[in-house]
Amino acid sequence: MKNLFNLDNPFIQFLSRVFDLMMLNALFIICSLPVVTLGASLSALQRVVQDIAYDVDNGIIKSFFRAFGQNFKQATAAWLILLVVIVSLVCDVLLVMGYFSGTLRKVLYVLIAGLAILAASAAAYLFPLLTRYENTLKQHVYNALILSVIKLPRTLLLVVMELLPLILFLVSVPVFVQTLIFWVTVGFGFMTYLQTIVLKPVFAQLEKGSDKVTVGK
Repeated sequence: MKNLFNLDNPFIQFLSRVFDLMMLNALFIICSLPVVTLGASLSALQRVVQDIAYDVDNGIIKSFFRAFGQNFKQATAAWLILLVVIVSLVCDVLLVMGYFSGTLRKVLYVLIAGLAILAASAAAYLFPLLTRYENTLKQHVYNALILSVIKLPRTLLLVVMELLPLILFLVSVPVFVQTLIFWVTVGFGFMTYLQTIVLKPVFAQLEKGSDKVTVGK
């Protein structure tokens, strides 16, 4: 019984990690509510999850808000660019639905889907890179696009994780509703943690030969 409450006990460590992810999930949702701050909130989530994945303990709440402030300008700019792309793609779909039909409509849908996947692929790398490395936003976007192509199998896995709530909604609204409790309590933090694990070999390759591995900024 004594060993059960030992901090080195794997079960206690698991519960501690789940609690950390739940706390992060709540911070992410609350700080994303103004919508315009979603990029900064996502970058802060990425930063703290990277700390957790690399066993760096800087304090959940303190690290989150520090990263939120440090990355605010760049992350917000990245999010607004991404938001413009999303709105543009939605408008394209509505235009195709209203003005085209037959084979041409199908071709245009495929083109739009391709652009959407490209945007999602770049976004899957953009915020982790922005959080982890110092660079210009232009260079981050370029690096994200390059990595999304040369790491294609990994990219597809990241995109599925990234778009899982949307995929569930499109496949079955009842199933999506049933999983809402998961997303509200721990889902975003948990999926970001899984994405960080998938990205670990990518970070290791980028940092190969460097004497110092930097987590965050």
